[in-house]
Amino acid sequence: MSAFGEIFFDDFVVGRPYTFGPYRVARQELLEFNQRWDPLPIHLDEAAARAQGHRGITASGQYTLCIKQLFLNQAPWCAAVIGALGFDEVRFPHPVYIDDDLSGTVVCTNTRASRSKPDRGIVTLSVCLYNQDEVTVLSYIDTVMFSRRTKMTVENVKQ
Repeated sequence: MSAFGEIFFDDFVVGRPYTFGPYRVARQELLEFNQRWDPLPIHLDEAAARAQGHRGITASGQYTLCIKQLFLNQAPWCAAVIGALGFDEVRFPHPVYIDDDLSGTVVCTNTRASRSKPDRGIVTLSVCLYNQDEVTVLSYIDTVMFSRRTKMTVENVKQ
């Protein structure tokens, strides 16, 4: 890590977890999001959700992804992000409900310095969101391109 606590490509360690949260799922926020972006009956109507076997109104998967993104935007590596390269194996194994407290864990699973651009590298992250009962509500693999910490590091790679 740098002196300022920021994380760059060079600072990621395979296996190291980062934790985020909790975030409380507020009724009004969830309903407004669902109404605008994913107005399925299970996302808006208590009776419809129960008729489909849920215990109540469920969050849209997109809403769950937005909470994940809120967590990632609080991460110490934000300044080093060049861009997302892809999401793989996105899963919503259990629904998110109103008043759930969501937390997240991100684990670095792989790092690879760019062969064509030595000022950056690619990091693979395993992302998991879970509720207050530690039940997984989102999991996926995130591949992100990050800046290297300093030009000095880049020059050392070239040697």
